[in-house]
Amino acid sequence: MLPKPIHILLQSHNEGAIFPPFERPALAVVTCMDFRIHLHMPENFAFVLRTGGANPEPVEPYLAFAVARMGIEAIALIGHTDCAMQHPDPYVLNHLPTDESHIRQYRAQIAALAIGEVEPFTRRQARQLAARLGLPVVPILYRVEDHRLVVLDAHSSEHQTARMMLERNP
Repeated sequence: MLPKPIHILLQSHNEGAIFPPFERPALAVVTCMDFRIHLHMPENFAFVLRTGGANPEPVEPYLAFAVARMGIEAIALIGHTDCAMQHPDPYVLNHLPTDESHIRQYRAQIAALAIGEVEPFTRRQARQLAARLGLPVVPILYRVEDHRLVVLDAHSSEHQTARMMLERNP
């Protein structure tokens, strides 16, 4: 069963449901910094942390702090289709207006942050994050093709649309 904040996210984003403003955040969202991701959520509903490839590792200390400070109930880890961090081309960095030593350093860092396939990465990271933080972390896929959120089964390679999840778990 999905945590209530995830239901609210899915209803507001996928169905256009309107909710009154929240007094405090109930959800933390970790998603990619990609400009095509635009989430529809109630006011004051969520902390949103953006990082390349929706990789929680670089922002996990901030996430843990927000969870502890605000009593966050759940985390949505949202990867997306057509993510450049799946197999990044580190030579794109040659276009930076900086010296070669910085470019080499950035290339190595970008190569180390490659996530591989989005869905398995998002599932795996959600399971690991849940184990470390001790609260529900739901893996979700943002489809840039139609801007819909799809809940991923954390333990399999299959996924179900958010609409199906809402119908099964009202």
